[in-house]
Amino acid sequence: MRKFSVPTINGSLLLLLVFAGTSALAQEKVLYQFPGGNKGDDPQYGLVFDSKGNGYGTTYYGGTYGWGTIFELERSNRGWKEQVLYNFLGSDDGFDPSGNLLIDASGNLYGTTSGGGTGTGCLQGSEACGGTVFELEQSNGIWKHIVLYSFCSRSGCSDGAVPSGLTLDRAGNLYGITYGGGQGCEYGCGTVYMLASLNGAWKESVLHSFDDNGDGYYPSSGIAIDDAGKLYGTTSSGGGYGYGVVYELKHAKHGWQEVMIYAFDGSTNNKDPNGNLTLDPSGDIFGTTTGGYSGCTYQCGMVYRLSRSNGQWGESVIYTFDGTHGASPNPGLARDSAGNFYGSTILGGSNDFGEIFELKPGKTWTIELLYSFPTGTVSPNPGLIFGPDSDLYGTTAPGGYDDQYYGQVFEILK
Repeated sequence: MRKFSVPTINGSLLLLLVFAGTSALAQEKVLYQFPGGNKGDDPQYGLVFDSKGNGYGTTYYGGTYGWGTIFELERSNRGWKEQVLYNFLGSDDGFDPSGNLLIDASGNLYGTTSGGGTGTGCLQGSEACGGTVFELEQSNGIWKHIVLYSFCSRSGCSDGAVPSGLTLDRAGNLYGITYGGGQGCEYGCGTVYMLASLNGAWKESVLHSFDDNGDGYYPSSGIAIDDAGKLYGTTSSGGGYGYGVVYELKHAKHGWQEVMIYAFDGSTNNKDPNGNLTLDPSGDIFGTTTGGYSGCTYQCGMVYRLSRSNGQWGESVIYTFDGTHGASPNPGLARDSAGNFYGSTILGGSNDFGEIFELKPGKTWTIELLYSFPTGTVSPNPGLIFGPDSDLYGTTAPGGYDDQYYGQVFEILK
């Protein structure tokens, strides 16, 4: 079974911004603290919400068998109550769920596991064995786990291995990336794939296999889709300078065509994009790079924008983090109807345990610190999201002083 490791990402660039204030204006409310064990341990991404305002997520570890869980947080007048909907067995059903969950109009959940499955292309001794895409289907209050696809099911893991991150289009097709498999690199440079349902069966198609011969490689989690059906994403390595790219995949006469629309050049902060792009109504692309994890005065990451003009894409820097007001931003920005962006950082803020920030457009972009995580706690994960009440919701990783936390779910009250 072939072993694939998830590439680590860090990065750096310039600044173009005005501070709007540094005092925390919002309050944090801890909705749930994972106790570990059967209740789950280590959420690695944020929540999704159903039409009733209930939240859903995954934990990487814990549960009955220790291989991770899918959980629900049910909202009531008395607070939030957790229920484990599924315990991963650590075998054919997959294990170690990571990346985001999706929810469809019927309330069914979709996600990925980084290991497990029934793929036959793995080499003996692997901890991963391809991974899976799964659905948790709800019917009359009963939840059923279904493996939609197991990776490494084709020779040499040409179909990809170690998936992370899903996007759903209007037709109900699923899109995602795999960190490994495909072609090139030692264990494959990663892929972009699509899963389409036909007569109740799901079929995987590899839309693009990255390589290490001038292409970007090791794609970052997350695919964005525009109104024309074009796909956008990032790779953490490769491209003309070797520091990662933003790519576009579009329909062509004979399948899908990749275009590298921007290559990061490796200058300060202009390297190592960390995925989860956000598109605005005009078609501009917003993303983040991450920088050094300590002492990162000049390499703490940035927020950037890509805009198209006369058929060419150009980059502008929205904000450069300096280690005092945030450092190492998490991938993914939440955008509100007024065009403001919200995100989180792993480090920085008032206590150097991360922060929640808001970026406001104008003649110049202004940043506002909404919340600094307190000393001795843990940093926020990717996946900050607006809830039904327009407050921001997210999760934190395990840790803290004496490792007393197994992760939390929080709400930012603005």
